[in-house]
Amino acid sequence: MWAVGLLDVRPDDVILEIGCGYGHSIPLICEKLDTGHLTAIDRSEKMTAAARKANAAYLESGRVELLHQDLLDRALPAGRFDKIFLYNINVFWMDPAAELHEVRRLLGRGGKFYLFHQPPPGLEVDEYIEAFAANLDRFGFRQERTVTDKTPEIRSLCIISSCG
Repeated sequence: MWAVGLLDVRPDDVILEIGCGYGHSIPLICEKLDTGHLTAIDRSEKMTAAARKANAAYLESGRVELLHQDLLDRALPAGRFDKIFLYNINVFWMDPAAELHEVRRLLGRGGKFYLFHQPPPGLEVDEYIEAFAANLDRFGFRQERTVTDKTPEIRSLCIISSCG
């Protein structure tokens, strides 16, 4: 998966995935972890249950924790994560004030935030980059790198940022 490759997962990373859905990224990340850990959250009970079923072996290994919760529940400890990522969570290009404040709270010192998005057909990747970048700037994130893949199969963007 293109997104997981950009995360550059290290064996000791402590990672949070926001909106894990069916948990497709879980095996790709867990295979790279040794002493690290992945916490995957989703506010949909149905998605969390599906991800648990699909990733039972990784749950048993202790490398991943799957939680049915919303990011804004503030249930996770501050400064815990080296990397936080999400894929196609629309609020982050709309009005993400509360969400970006929570991401800042959860990121550890030197941590990175990876915002991935795949625009719907007919909409341009560059339009989304501008909207995401403006929101990140507004809430004190320092953009370190923007990556795009405009091949028809992927047509996605990633903005990698840290707390300024």
